[in-house]
Amino acid sequence: MGTTDEHTLPFVRELNELRRGRGLDAADLHLRIGPCLRAACAITEADQPAAARHKLVLRLTELCGRLPADLRLAALAALGLHEEAAGEFLDRRISWLATVLDRDPRTARRRIDLAFRRLDELLGAPASRGDRHPLAGWYVESMKAMLRLDHDPPSLQEERRIVAETDELDELILPFSVPAGPGSGPGPGITADALFGGEVVETRPVSASHAQFVLRLPSPLRLGQRHEYGIRFTPQRTELRPYYVMTPLRRCEEFTVRVRFDRAAPPSRVWRLNGVPGRVVDDGVDSGDALTVNRVGEVGLEFHDLHQGLSYGLQWSFGD
Repeated sequence: MGTTDEHTLPFVRELNELRRGRGLDAADLHLRIGPCLRAACAITEADQPAAARHKLVLRLTELCGRLPADLRLAALAALGLHEEAAGEFLDRRISWLATVLDRDPRTARRRIDLAFRRLDELLGAPASRGDRHPLAGWYVESMKAMLRLDHDPPSLQEERRIVAETDELDELILPFSVPAGPGSGPGPGITADALFGGEVVETRPVSASHAQFVLRLPSPLRLGQRHEYGIRFTPQRTELRPYYVMTPLRRCEEFTVRVRFDRAAPPSRVWRLNGVPGRVVDDGVDSGDALTVNRVGEVGLEFHDLHQGLSYGLQWSFGD
């Protein structure tokens, strides 16, 4: 029975070439991207150096996000993608990694080798579809939402991990909708306050149902850098539509939601909405994918690889 020599793995060989010096911060990066990585990242001969770097960083950042935490850290540090180790030479990045992992540098190097072997497997798979939203500049790697309907007024807490798709990303525009009913006021009546990871600096009413919030980040993000933030939305209306959905306009890889109902007046039916057009939500038709409210009044769901423009979440009804 034989063993696999990492030097025979094409992506490992090319990743080892890229990690030299300043890694992906190297001025001559475009000249050091091997043919396998060019193909995996859709880099063409017509791409300028900045475009080649952009494609490479986003693809590798995405795939590093699929690794276990220690291997993700190792790969990001080795390639110079981790914000705390960016710009440093390889030996210093390895020393930083060893300190964070509380291991010696030899162990840190072995962790990098293992991470690169895992990346070799992932790079051989088809790339994710691109972001089709005209305001591309960041995408959502994961989002967690908690909707509280067991107190008045209701509240929604969102925590997101995003990835910058451009350099110097310093603010995010966050849309939020509360469908208006008859006699509703001219604005959506939503307040938002940042829990961590930024501050809300502007509210932009768009319509009776829709508003945008501008979240200023603590510091500008680099291309491929991750950032986490939390925000609480509080609609001022007492009557809300019986559903909660996320309709991603940007790329979103993972979405989890938990709704806590009032246990004194729980819904009679709850059903899953798994990638449906907005009109289906408005019509309130039971999808047939029934959900059970647990004994503390909660329902939890998880979705992956969401399609832009479709709605994901849950809907409910009271009475018969």
